[in-house]
Amino acid sequence: MKSSERFICICLLVAGFASISSCSYTIKVRDGDTAYDRKQFARAIPFFTKDYSREKSRVQRGRIALKLGNAYSRINDPTSALEWYRIARDNQAGIDALKGYALTLKMLERYDDAKEAFVLLGEEIGSTYEFRREIESCDLSKKWLSDTSTRPFLVYSAPVNSRYGDYAPFVTNKGGLIFTSERPSPQSEDEYAWTGKPYADILIEDLSRSQFPDSFLQQINTHAHESNLVLSPDGNTRYFTRCGGLPETEDQYWRIFSSRLSGGEWSEPAPLPFCTGTFNYGHAFPTPDGLSLIFSSNDPFGFGGYDLYSATKTGDDWSEPAILPPNINTQGDEMYPYLDRDTLYFASDFHPGMGGLDIFSSTRLGPRSWSSPVNLRAPINSGADDFSLIWTNTSEQNKAFRNGYMASSRPGGTGGDDIYIIQEREVVKPLPPAPETVLSYSWKLELHTLSKILQIPDDPNSAVLGRRYLEGAQIRVSGGLDTLLISPNDRSVLLTIEPGKQYTFSASAPGYLNTTVRYSTLDLQRDPQHLDQLLQLEIVLDKRYIDQEIVLENIYYDFDRWDIRSDARPALMRLAGILVANPDILIELASHTDCRGGTMYNQELSQRRAQSAVDFLIQNGIDPNRLRARGYGESRPAVDCSCSQCTEQEHQDNRRTTFRILQD
Repeated sequence: MKSSERFICICLLVAGFASISSCSYTIKVRDGDTAYDRKQFARAIPFFTKDYSREKSRVQRGRIALKLGNAYSRINDPTSALEWYRIARDNQAGIDALKGYALTLKMLERYDDAKEAFVLLGEEIGSTYEFRREIESCDLSKKWLSDTSTRPFLVYSAPVNSRYGDYAPFVTNKGGLIFTSERPSPQSEDEYAWTGKPYADILIEDLSRSQFPDSFLQQINTHAHESNLVLSPDGNTRYFTRCGGLPETEDQYWRIFSSRLSGGEWSEPAPLPFCTGTFNYGHAFPTPDGLSLIFSSNDPFGFGGYDLYSATKTGDDWSEPAILPPNINTQGDEMYPYLDRDTLYFASDFHPGMGGLDIFSSTRLGPRSWSSPVNLRAPINSGADDFSLIWTNTSEQNKAFRNGYMASSRPGGTGGDDIYIIQEREVVKPLPPAPETVLSYSWKLELHTLSKILQIPDDPNSAVLGRRYLEGAQIRVSGGLDTLLISPNDRSVLLTIEPGKQYTFSASAPGYLNTTVRYSTLDLQRDPQHLDQLLQLEIVLDKRYIDQEIVLENIYYDFDRWDIRSDARPALMRLAGILVANPDILIELASHTDCRGGTMYNQELSQRRAQSAVDFLIQNGIDPNRLRARGYGESRPAVDCSCSQCTEQEHQDNRRTTFRILQD
């Protein structure tokens, strides 16, 4: 299973709605493509395997093999995924098959082969930039695996593991183990079609009934997913993550639930008040004082993917979540936070790692600042997913040692994810600098100006294969350092920055839309372990397409409604940003429907929806003279299919919101 997919369960396509990141129940399907589109990967595999054996066309065999590779990857079977990616590649499935093959090789720790595949990927898409991080991490991972002299840890399988997924351990003050499991239970005996296993529940190992009676879990485990149960330091508040429990026709999301112990009874679990919107919250862990939580969310206004946030409790109220700084969060996924005094442990699939999720540590430097993350390396990390580390009390045999638990999908386990015990053999701490030593600090920001590589070069709606360097772009910097930079032939710019600033980078290039990116160093602090800090920022410029329709992703409307939903606002805010950065352009914002419903009804509905989007932009400061609302109804389908024979995906492709830049 991919790194973030233990956290998100994709909802199934419901008529009139789009498939979005959330969780859902099972809907029966009768073919591989439908199962795959509905994220029922375990059910799709036998359909596709049968289809592949019957198919004669090489191109179609490649298409089926690629989906089989993806499906096996998502149910956490990399060995099978690798073979199907190889078959897909041999049957002309293209870049996607090679990318899946390369990433799976890395997860299987075949780093030389993976590096060769990533180099080939860069050559095939025409970019030396896109896979450079993967190539560098392959070399780094080989070094970490071969260097056994500095490994302070022993890692071995825990006795609680089953043939089902087991992960997210938590140790109580009295030494009991709480963890998440996909094994069958009375509450979750139904099959979750994504994995082919039961829904996740919370289990407790080796705890007396007097400490945690049956009612403790009866209030938590339901027919939905429950995971990541932790207790506050005083043991009187419990937090866990749940997804599900609503009618099947409603989109559902991961939420953090809590309940309090009072008078010997636990209150009914309820979601935390900030868990709103059409995205996910989970993996909460309290700070040592019990007053704050650190958790993960895929809020679209974050840095990308899943990011780590904190929220503070005052009385019965919670503060608005505050995102952790960019040296912690990345454009990838940061998840499973755990605080041990002033050290933050978390999992990331973007910081330099060995493959999948790796576990990193960072030390608190200030109220909202953290040191540069450090990879814990092998044997804690591996090519597979490694996550949800937690330390227990010091070992009784030797007070200098620590024990802990973590989860991993590495080969050799008993289930897809397994819980592992960690023993720390030694704690190596760097010597503090001598009092007379004067430390010199520097912060550098490496700017990369990039453009997208499209599968069809002149189609702005085609798949993005990667990014390449955009030479000669101009970058105007403001905010403590006002200057104009030119991206040179070596394609990146190294800039000296200072902590405590708010920088704005405005990039432009002939034939491209201007792009503005804001970068904060307010939370950067001096880190004695990292005197010289190198940070990176990618600025991606979109090609300027005149009079070509560009689809706005994630713009959805409720049935028979035209109001702007909360999940549409991030995409419209990004469009507003484009308009602010490019004050010379005028746009037509259009709405399209599918063919179902009357022609006049669809026309009027689409016009109202287009006007709602335009009104939203006006409310956010865009001059109305630069905007035109146009509803096209069903007159301009993206997919020209016979209405009664269109698939649900084709209907969805036709239900779209677009914009186009008008001629001057």
